[in-house]
Amino acid sequence: MKRRTGKDVTVDQRGAKAAGNVVGGDLIIYNNIAPIAPMPVVDELLSKLQEEIDKNEQSRAMIDALLYYYDHKGHDEVAGLEAKLIAGGREDETPIALEKKEQFVKLLDKWSMYQSAQEIFVHLLARAEHEFTYQVLPLLGSAPIPLVNDAITARIVDPIVGQCGASVFKINHGVAMGMFYWLAEQCFVRWHK
Repeated sequence: MKRRTGKDVTVDQRGAKAAGNVVGGDLIIYNNIAPIAPMPVVDELLSKLQEEIDKNEQSRAMIDALLYYYDHKGHDEVAGLEAKLIAGGREDETPIALEKKEQFVKLLDKWSMYQSAQEIFVHLLARAEHEFTYQVLPLLGSAPIPLVNDAITARIVDPIVGQCGASVFKINHGVAMGMFYWLAEQCFVRWHK
C-alpha cells in the first residue's frame, strides 16, 4: 500500500484488486478460452429423438444438411485424416485418431436412421466446424500444440459431451474427439495453417 506522488500524478493503490493474468511487457495469452453455452435446439431434438425411438419411427433418407458433411471437398491439397495429421506435425496421433474416428462413424451409422438424430449430428458438426474456424484455426502456426489441443477440448469436445453425454447418444470425450477427426477426414478441419 504505497502512495506514489509524482509531478503530474498521485495514485492511491489502497483497495486495488487484480484479476486474471497480471503481466508487464508483451505477452500473448492463448488459453483465455471461455466456455460456450449448450444448444437448446439439441435438447429439443434429443426429446424428439426419444419419441421417435419409442414409436420406432425410422427414416430411410438422409437429410441434405447431413449430406453436406459427407460430400464436402477440401480447401487445400491435403486430403484425408492421416495426411492432415502429418501436415500438422501430429503423425504420432494417427492410430488413436483412426480408432476414435471409427467410434464416431459407428455412432453416426447407428443413429442416422432417425431424422432427429441426423438433425442433432448436423447441429454438432456445424458448431464444431464453426468453433474450429473462428477459435482454433487462428491459433494454428502461432500457438504450441498443447494450447491448440486445449482450444479444441474447450470449444468443441467438452460442449458436445456436456450436451449429449447423458443422452441416448452417450457421447463421451473419445467419441466427441472422433467427430473432430471425422471432420478432418471430410476436410472441414485441419492442424496445419
